[in-house]
Amino acid sequence: MEKEEKKVEITDKEPIKKKQPIKLILIFILFIIVLFCDIRFWSHNIITIKEYPIILEKLPSNFNGLKIVQFSDIHYGVTTKEKQLEKVIQEINRTNPDIVVFTGDLLDNAIHLSDKDIDFLKNNLVKIDSKFKKYAIMGDHDYSNEELFQNIMQNAGFQILNNQNELVFYEGNTPIQIIGISSIQKEDINLETIFQNKETNIASTILIAHEPATIDLLKNNQVDLMLCGHSFGGFIKLPFLGGILQKNNINGYIDGFYEINQTKLYVSSGIGTETYPFRFLNPPSINLYRIYNYN
Repeated sequence: MEKEEKKVEITDKEPIKKKQPIKLILIFILFIIVLFCDIRFWSHNIITIKEYPIILEKLPSNFNGLKIVQFSDIHYGVTTKEKQLEKVIQEINRTNPDIVVFTGDLLDNAIHLSDKDIDFLKNNLVKIDSKFKKYAIMGDHDYSNEELFQNIMQNAGFQILNNQNELVFYEGNTPIQIIGISSIQKEDINLETIFQNKETNIASTILIAHEPATIDLLKNNQVDLMLCGHSFGGFIKLPFLGGILQKNNINGYIDGFYEINQTKLYVSSGIGTETYPFRFLNPPSINLYRIYNYN
C-alpha cells in the first residue's frame, strides 16, 4: 500500500510578516537620525529674513519708508561660525538698510575667542552697510568680556548705546529718537536718566533692548517701537504650541509681534544658539522693518 504524499505549499507570506516590523523600525531610526541632524546641524545654515511693515502715526514724513534691519544673539563660536556669519552679513546688505541694530550677545560665556576669531569678526562686521547708522547694545553674555565686545563692535563701525539715547535727523528739523538699553540681568536701569533729552521736538521713539521683559519696566515712558532679542524664539517650535524652551526675562514674549500699552514690540528669534545648541522649525533669522506713517 502506497503512502500518501503530503504536499507542502511554499509561500512567502510568512517571511514578509516577519520582515515588516524590522522595516518599520529601520525607517523610524532613519527618521530620528535625520531629525536630529536637522535640529543639531542643518537648520543653523538657513538664514531667513522676516519682513514687517509698521505704521507709526507720529513718524515724520521725511522718515516715511525708513528701513531698519535687526540681527541678534550670534553667540559666535557655538553654532554660528565664519560661513554662517558671512551669509548673515550678505543678507543684511541685500536689504539696503537705512539703520542697522544689533540687540546683543555677540559673545558667549562658554566660548573663548582666538585672535583669528576676533580678527574675523572685526574684518567682517565692518562690511555691514547702512545709510544712516549702525547701533549695538550689550546682551547678558557680552558682559563676560565687555572690553572685547566694545572693541569688536566699535572697530566694525557700530555705535554702542549703553543705556543711552541718540537723535537721528534726516532732511528736516524733526528727529526720531533711538534709545539703547543693555541687559537688565546685568545692570540696574535708571529709565528717567535714559529717557532724558533736551530736544523737545522728538516725533517718534524707537527702543532697542536685549531682553523682551524690558518692556514691562517702561511704565509711563512712551516708546512707539521696541526691538529686542534674547529669546531665540523658544529654540524648538511645534505646530500650535510655538517655541517651547523659554529663557529668563522673556515674560511670555517669545517671538514676533506684541502690542503693550501702545508700544509695538518685536522679538527677534536671533541667529545662533547657546545653552541648547539646536533649532527646529525655527531657522536663524534677520528682521527687516519698513516703517511708515499714514501720509
